[in-house]
Amino acid sequence: MNGKLKSTLLVFTAASGANVLFSSVTAQTPLQQSDPAGAPQGVTWSECAIRRSGESVGDGTAVIAGAGRARLHCVSQRLHGEAAAEGLWLTSTATHASNDHFRVRSVSIGAQSLPETGSVSVAGQTVRWCRAGLTEEYSASLDGVRQDFIVERAPETARAVQPHQLVLSLSVTGARVEPAGDSVLLVLDDSGRRIAYSRLRATDATGKELPARMEVELQKLAVVVNDAGAMYPIRIDPTFSDANWVSMGGGLPGVNGYVFAMVLDGSGNLYIGGQFTIVGNTIATNIARWDGTNWSALGPGIGGYYYVGDYDPGSVNALAVSGSRLYVGGNFVSVGGKQVNYIAQWDGTNWSALGTGFNQGVAALAVMGGRLYAAGDFWMAGTNELNDLAQWDGTNWSALGSGVGGYGSWVGSLAVSGSTLYVGGYFTSAGGIAATNIAQWNGNSWAALGPGLDYVVDVLAASGDTLYAGGEFRYAGTTMVNSIARWNGSSWSALGSGMGGPASDNYVYALAVSGNTLYAGGHFATAGGLATTNLAQWDGSHWSTLGAGMNYYSDYVVAFAVSGNTLYAGGSFSSAGGITADSIAQWDGSNWSPLRSALWWGLNGTVDALAVSEGIVYAGGTFTGAGNIVLNYIAQWNGSNWLALGSGLNGQVNALAASGSTLYAGGNFTAAGTNAVNYIAQWNGSDWSSLGQGLSGAVDALAVSGSTLYVGGSFTDAGGAPANYVAQWNGSTWSALGSGMNSSVNSLLASRNTLYVGGTFTTAGGKSANCIAQWDGSSWSALGGGMNGGVTALVMLGGTLYAGGAFTTADGILAGYIAQWNGRNWAAVYPGWYVLGGYVSALAVSGGTLYVGGYFTGPYLFANYIAQWNGNAWATLGSGVEGPVYALAASGNTFYVGGSFLTAGGKVSAYCAQANLPLNIGIITRGTGFGFTNGKFGFNLYGPTGCNAVVQASSDLRIWVPLQTNSFGNDWLYFSDPQAAAIPNRFYRALLSP
Repeated sequence: MNGKLKSTLLVFTAASGANVLFSSVTAQTPLQQSDPAGAPQGVTWSECAIRRSGESVGDGTAVIAGAGRARLHCVSQRLHGEAAAEGLWLTSTATHASNDHFRVRSVSIGAQSLPETGSVSVAGQTVRWCRAGLTEEYSASLDGVRQDFIVERAPETARAVQPHQLVLSLSVTGARVEPAGDSVLLVLDDSGRRIAYSRLRATDATGKELPARMEVELQKLAVVVNDAGAMYPIRIDPTFSDANWVSMGGGLPGVNGYVFAMVLDGSGNLYIGGQFTIVGNTIATNIARWDGTNWSALGPGIGGYYYVGDYDPGSVNALAVSGSRLYVGGNFVSVGGKQVNYIAQWDGTNWSALGTGFNQGVAALAVMGGRLYAAGDFWMAGTNELNDLAQWDGTNWSALGSGVGGYGSWVGSLAVSGSTLYVGGYFTSAGGIAATNIAQWNGNSWAALGPGLDYVVDVLAASGDTLYAGGEFRYAGTTMVNSIARWNGSSWSALGSGMGGPASDNYVYALAVSGNTLYAGGHFATAGGLATTNLAQWDGSHWSTLGAGMNYYSDYVVAFAVSGNTLYAGGSFSSAGGITADSIAQWDGSNWSPLRSALWWGLNGTVDALAVSEGIVYAGGTFTGAGNIVLNYIAQWNGSNWLALGSGLNGQVNALAASGSTLYAGGNFTAAGTNAVNYIAQWNGSDWSSLGQGLSGAVDALAVSGSTLYVGGSFTDAGGAPANYVAQWNGSTWSALGSGMNSSVNSLLASRNTLYVGGTFTTAGGKSANCIAQWDGSSWSALGGGMNGGVTALVMLGGTLYAGGAFTTADGILAGYIAQWNGRNWAAVYPGWYVLGGYVSALAVSGGTLYVGGYFTGPYLFANYIAQWNGNAWATLGSGVEGPVYALAASGNTFYVGGSFLTAGGKVSAYCAQANLPLNIGIITRGTGFGFTNGKFGFNLYGPTGCNAVVQASSDLRIWVPLQTNSFGNDWLYFSDPQAAAIPNRFYRALLSP
């Protein structure tokens, strides 16, 4: 093995007088001895959420200033900071560990020591700690807590010894420092949580990036920058963030919500606003920018707020650009901790308010003559009465005359042509004159546009002297126009027969003009009698389609932007022209396509099952593709991309099991590739095939033991013969397991010669068995009194059976969705009832640790849908995932998680994610299995699933002889040495090998 081996040695004196010394060794991590109560607690990787209420949280970051100090919150990375005269202390909010504090602070620049204390100030969302010669800045985002070091001038000492080299020495308190490639890992002393200190970047005063690296020696950390030709000050900015989670394939072909607004700036950047938290593979809250290649967030984005105790996720409804400034309106009250009240501006770097903002939401924005116009359902800006419309002169808000009026009036659309502002919405007057839902403002006075429109105007677009209006109206005066109309300066006219469809709500919500073409979007099935779904174009005399459009009943288009020959469309949809695109797409004149970065190949549906075999990760669920790759409910991961297994299946996959190169899939499908199958199929690496006649109903659980495949589900027939909810396949024929169960089977575990079965049944083989039972090959038996709710997951660890599900008691004992069986009795997994607080749907074991996934976020642990149990204590897995977990699988030090989530550890990873676990191997020193039995010395080993354990022996600690090599499965590994009693001194060590 490469690297320096570290081991912990222990001498055991046997009854026969022989001395046995053993150690567990790995080239990557120090190894630990363990108690038999469970697997040892190696590196505990634990975090929990900060829970706050009654204040704006937005993206979960905040800076709160105090007298000579400041607090900083980063909910996504589960970090809380406190800055004072001595610098910044960070706290990991993990598993209620009260002393989980750490800090990284600069102590010298070159040979120049820095003062111990400094002054703290807050500028916007940045905390500054200033000392002579250096300023440390701290800020929080979804990516983590950023720590910037600003070195004001080149160090004057030691330059002759190390020319062109800036060395910033850092001290680390409260954590152990481990090298990790180009970055370092901070392993916290109290909880063992692993935090990446990474993304190192150094720039000089001109913005030039400088070569930089991190160096580690014991507990000392240094940043070394090549400052040749650099102009001071130099900024160095590493980030603290979740270290262990890895994205599998990235994100989405669009957003995870809705797009309500779009605008282009002078450089061709597209800005979108709406209600979402992810776009592509970027975390961005309700607003984002597309530069033609990649998505990026605008600082912390625009988040939600609490209103009368309820959380509103907020939304961006309107966008406008003027020069280098982006104006944003919608339903939000703060941005990055700043009070803005429904409207804000972005200068390319920072967010700021526009005066006092408004008292209600903003629906539309427009710029005309150096002024910004805002419309919505507000009526006040500070103490100024505005009546749904306002103008901003750069300093103050003011009304547009007396605004609009009428019962329940509001303004939802604006358009500019020359010096005229057009206003649409729901009102009966403008400036005191009659105006039905549409009016114009010339900068001084209001005027109606003829008889107006008979109902709501949702969108306006101007082109020269022509104004187009779209909305929910049918008539312009006495002319039937059906949701879209044209105003030529003196009269209204229809555009053909307008929009229609089988439903009554055929409306136009989006308009854009490009040359002689008018684009219309909304919710309709026909334009001018032509079949076209939610999208159409008008050439001045005729309507035509834009490809195949969208789904009429579920989709709608509400925003457009045009750049050259490209039309951008936003709204609520899952495809455009038959191409997968989530709420945003682009049209090049011939085809629709998503706005995708180089990497966004995440899955498009839930992952309900996972299996790992021979280094291949298999996933099954409700997904049908990843990017433009058609997968059809099942896929394999090659380390960087999702790949199809033939043409896949025709229905959802609920369960997977692998045996060598054969993969078994069960679920709700009747075709695998081109083969007819009944709810179960097998894949040999190149082709699908059936397993006889299959089953009569859905398959929910699979387990392999030797050459036997066990199947559970909701069927009552296997291979044409009765088999109640559970059956076995021997490679050629199906057979029942006795009389089976009286209701569905949801989980299976084959361990040694016993099959454990969990589900919602109350009998097994005709005997009472509440939701769990065991099969010994010939008969069924209960496991005590069983559970009071369904069992959905089973796993074995160290001779102990763990069960998870929807139950709250096991044999009458409060168990809280997870319980353990020692062969005789059920017990809670301490402290039982209070830990998880929600259903358990998946269990897995690796390295002697039990991993638990499901529908829980607390209340004791505050774990986000996934947690770990080391036999003694619960802990979180980093910051977890942001939705329910349905499947878990482990291979070596790599752990896979599937479910209904889009982020893991603060990283975008649609529906499936990977976590890198510590590579630990250890020897269980107490309990059954340790010591001499029948003249043989033996002990149990724990280690990562799929890795090999090599046990070596020595008589002198110099020459080591390999005795046994075995692969870790999902349980402990037992070793015994028949020669131990015959040798006076025998030393053992265990090593991990690939």
